[in-house]
Amino acid sequence: MKLRLSLILLLSLMVVTSCKKTVHFNSTPGYSGELTDFWTPLQVGKYVTYRMDSLNFYFYGQLDTITSYFAKDSIEDTVTDATGHLNYMVVRYLSDTTGSNWTPNETYLVEPSTQSIQMVENNLRFIKLAWPIDNGYTWSGNNYLPYNPYEGYFIYSDDNHLSLDNWTYTYQNVDKRYTTSPGGLTFDSTISVLQANDSINVPIANPNAFASRTYWFETYAKHIGLVYRQTQMWEYQPPTPDGTQSGYKIGFQLTMRLIDHN
Repeated sequence: MKLRLSLILLLSLMVVTSCKKTVHFNSTPGYSGELTDFWTPLQVGKYVTYRMDSLNFYFYGQLDTITSYFAKDSIEDTVTDATGHLNYMVVRYLSDTTGSNWTPNETYLVEPSTQSIQMVENNLRFIKLAWPIDNGYTWSGNNYLPYNPYEGYFIYSDDNHLSLDNWTYTYQNVDKRYTTSPGGLTFDSTISVLQANDSINVPIANPNAFASRTYWFETYAKHIGLVYRQTQMWEYQPPTPDGTQSGYKIGFQLTMRLIDHN
């Protein structure tokens, strides 16, 4: 169970390698707010709590089940990296959906700057937000990502799941009101980031043909941070012509919804 949750959390963070590459930003006039307006207040003692619902495929992709739990991200310290940049250390605690017993599970770093907000875990780096904040603004958020980052977890064949460094992130719904569902929490000012939205044979109309779904979408609320994430990264392999192998799915789906913060 702990191994499965660790994998789910690794996928939910979706971090990227820290090897040097060129990060491409599409410069356009931007929103007047600051990047840090849309991140969890960067202050030791602040936290956000999510309900996570993860869909996983079992029995060679023949069965699926949803696992639900709570995750609390707590800012607990600051560190200075080798380049002299200030980073905030975030500890993620897990609990079942009663919220009665929290156990530390993951630690990652958040590095803010005037041009981007990045996350770092296990020497891996991911560009979560970029400046300027404006509808239609794009950047290469996965630019540092290695080829086939899920190798060892899933045997993907679709290029959208192998070459994630080609994804283009796009701001949508800048400064829009948003209400979570379920939960009914309302936020007056949010921004959304569409990272990927590709499908092949979805919904699966032909069970004898390959199918694939790649979708990654996040919403951030002003002065709070991430309030919603929807991720789908799965493939369907059709049955073999000789009938020795039935059709099956590999991959995962993950939904995160904010339920509490301070």
